[in-house]
Amino acid sequence: MLGYGILKGMSVTLRRFIDTYTGDLRQFPRRYASGPVYKRMAITQRGAFTIQYPEEQMPMFPRYRGPLMLLIDPKKGITKCIACGQCERVCPTESIKVTRAEEKVQDQRVPETYEYDMNTCMFCGFCVQICPTDALAHSPELETGTYSKGDALVLDLDQMLELGRKHAPDGVWPVEEKEAVPS
Repeated sequence: MLGYGILKGMSVTLRRFIDTYTGDLRQFPRRYASGPVYKRMAITQRGAFTIQYPEEQMPMFPRYRGPLMLLIDPKKGITKCIACGQCERVCPTESIKVTRAEEKVQDQRVPETYEYDMNTCMFCGFCVQICPTDALAHSPELETGTYSKGDALVLDLDQMLELGRKHAPDGVWPVEEKEAVPS
């Protein structure tokens, strides 16, 4: 019986090894040609495939929780954040610090300073859920590492707005629709 299990495991390994290379050979001319980034193989195809990482990147999943970004109201051209401070109060690691500006901009309260510390953030999403104006969202940024210590991973208001402009220029972050819960 011991030999049967080993043979079965080796056959699975050998089959996947062969499928991987035959799949790559079938797509060889298109795979490594210059031009648009290679599309991911269909789920129905067999075998593993390799992403040529620095040149190609997989798209992030819709519910990936990356660093926070502040969204901008496209009609007003200012941030959706009203500096209510609820995100600061709900944050379990105290990664967010908000101060409200004295003056209103276009009849809306706006933050004077907004500081977000990625060093202490645990990416729980409580701040995104509690925001009454949907001004906060998790960005799909993956590569946030730095070689320096300290304030390199502390984002201020302008950096967070820049992330929002980069990933959600229309002011809405696409998230999968929630399924209706039957009552």
